[in-house]
Amino acid sequence: MNPRFDWIAKPQTVVLFCLLVVIYANASRFGFQEKEPTTEENSKFVPFTGTRIGFTEQPFHWDEGTGDGVDGATKEFYNRVASLAWENLFGDWRDREGVSQGSEPFATMFVKDTDELKVVQWDVTELVSQWLSGSANKGFYLRSNDRCKIDFRSRESDKPEQYPELVLLFDDESVVVKAVADTHLGYATKHSLGKEFVLRVSDKTPVLVRFPTEQFAGRRLKQAQLRMHSFAQYGSGDINVFACDQGEALPSKSFKAGIASQYLLDAGIDQSESVLFATGFETPNWKSEWSNHLRTQSIDIVSKDDELKFSNAFGKSLRVEIRKGKLSAMSSFFAFENQGFDEPEEIYFRYYLRLANDWNQTIQNGKLPGIAGTYGKAGWGGRKSDGSNGWSARGFFMQTIPKGNPLAGRTPIGTYCYHADMESPYGDGWVWSRNFLGYLARNHWYCIEHHLRLNTPGENDGLIEGWVDGQLAFQKNDIRFRDSELLKIENVWMDVYHGGTKSSPYDQHLFIDNVVIARDYIGPVGTHEVPAEVRSNE
Repeated sequence: MNPRFDWIAKPQTVVLFCLLVVIYANASRFGFQEKEPTTEENSKFVPFTGTRIGFTEQPFHWDEGTGDGVDGATKEFYNRVASLAWENLFGDWRDREGVSQGSEPFATMFVKDTDELKVVQWDVTELVSQWLSGSANKGFYLRSNDRCKIDFRSRESDKPEQYPELVLLFDDESVVVKAVADTHLGYATKHSLGKEFVLRVSDKTPVLVRFPTEQFAGRRLKQAQLRMHSFAQYGSGDINVFACDQGEALPSKSFKAGIASQYLLDAGIDQSESVLFATGFETPNWKSEWSNHLRTQSIDIVSKDDELKFSNAFGKSLRVEIRKGKLSAMSSFFAFENQGFDEPEEIYFRYYLRLANDWNQTIQNGKLPGIAGTYGKAGWGGRKSDGSNGWSARGFFMQTIPKGNPLAGRTPIGTYCYHADMESPYGDGWVWSRNFLGYLARNHWYCIEHHLRLNTPGENDGLIEGWVDGQLAFQKNDIRFRDSELLKIENVWMDVYHGGTKSSPYDQHLFIDNVVIARDYIGPVGTHEVPAEVRSNE
């Protein structure tokens, strides 16, 4: 048994322990707390997660951008810095019939080319009524099929009286709402145009405008008008209003239970026939459990770190430090042959990850633990895979999303893959963006699970799946890792690396715990009888 759980065998502690686990996990992990946990609450390590920290803003909102062109909405992305792409080039919309990319607008206004300042108003009562009745308000999408260019004032112009407005008429009052975000999607640029003074609608450039309507939810609406000021026209044409329709559904409360659901906090999970390795970093000789360590100077075992506002109530965790001026923080391996196993062709690898209070990536992306078969030849560090020499599928993190973004403060994670069809000498990054699961907040434990199945040699049928808190966050099933049967899954690679080539500008930390490697899906750790409404075996 894992030494972490020796005390559970003591009868006098069993009842108290189980009671504490049930109470704490029920309250904070299954969504029964309406408020977002504070830093102090998050610091208590109860590793099972059935729900997630709530988003402070709707994550499906398109991003206006900060003005540097790097972030914001573009013709390819509705949130570029978060790597959230439109389904369709130049944006996704829904028409009044509910058809994606449909042709029936909610409202249309003809704008004549007179080269004069004019107010253009659309009756958008039907669409806004849907929002007030509970449909997601993702913004207005303005487009034209005519060969014209109609310029409107944006909310960044020097004429605030001409900002976009939404006029709402209720039984007892009329309310004028100012836009909180607006932009247009440039045809000839990959950069965001959200901070320009102009909003241009044409047959090639749509305009996006968003207003806050949550405070009016449930109210009976008599009329809603979208009002904008056009100061220049280049040709005449119809300007049509649709509903923006980008993004994913939010994470659900359900999760997929796996091997770990049968073991209290992973105690005894290494006795499962499916499990090849498990550790909670509890023993003094924990390093000997692994096959090899290339770097150990920046890793240690802790149960508490006041400066990082970290406390593990159930034992110890691995603390990993990316030091100022350094690149690599950790590089350890669980090599299957070295550990007495045949190299597999399919494997599951789960660990718990917590980004510390000082985590803030501002320079480059970096690497996280994952799965590999480099054989010391290729599949990392610019050594391009060709199907015969090696491959890897490590985790990776992107730069922390800046202020002003709907996902501000979160760090996107995903898979960084060297595969036989790669074009660049460096790996391809695939963000775990499904249901926004792969966007991690600081000071919170996440259950991260990699599932990898090698392809039939020469075929594009390899599989990578990424799971966060027992929910599928990523899936790609057309990967060619290898052309040779000699290439297998060599190891699980516990890699934490800043970059790239640019070193960390300051000390940054993360914590790792509850590592399990298995032949079958592992899932979040078991704590107690899970309510049916949050448990799924699908």
